[in-house]
Amino acid sequence: MLTKTIKPVAILITFLLLCGFSKQEAPVGQPGAERKAQDALPQSNDNIWKVFAKCAVHLDQKKYTYSITLTDEVKVMEGQKLTISGFMLPLEPKEKFTHYLLSKRTPTCPFCPPGEPNEIIEVFSKKPVGWDEGIVIVTGTMKFTSNPEMDLFFQMQNAESMNNKPPANKNKLPPV
Repeated sequence: MLTKTIKPVAILITFLLLCGFSKQEAPVGQPGAERKAQDALPQSNDNIWKVFAKCAVHLDQKKYTYSITLTDEVKVMEGQKLTISGFMLPLEPKEKFTHYLLSKRTPTCPFCPPGEPNEIIEVFSKKPVGWDEGIVIVTGTMKFTSNPEMDLFFQMQNAESMNNKPPANKNKLPPV
């Protein structure tokens, strides 16, 4: 009778020990199924997004916060005037706003940014702009920040919407 009780307990303890001491990496950013669905939607193919994608994103599983390791190629963008395209996610409940997110990926939910933290730029525009559901072109000064609670690491300041205008900047960056 005692062995019938000990065997299931031993199996349970072994299972718990293996689970508790095995190293498991948590996915960073979006869940895989959501990411796969978003891959089928339109997205910006701007080359700057490809450069940002090279920055490694890390998740602190204890604090549930993100951090980022900027590449040298990205670090030289600090203070540079750049032009990038993406999708708007307003952060102000107004018809026209000056603070919004710009995302590489099509937004699918009004409550969460689409994509990874290295696929989103926090934008502060010079003048209020209206929301546009399509891809927009924005020019502004790049700044890097650390906001692990909001998963925001890229900022564009003094931004101007370039829609219906040719881009004023070819993103000529100094060599690394």
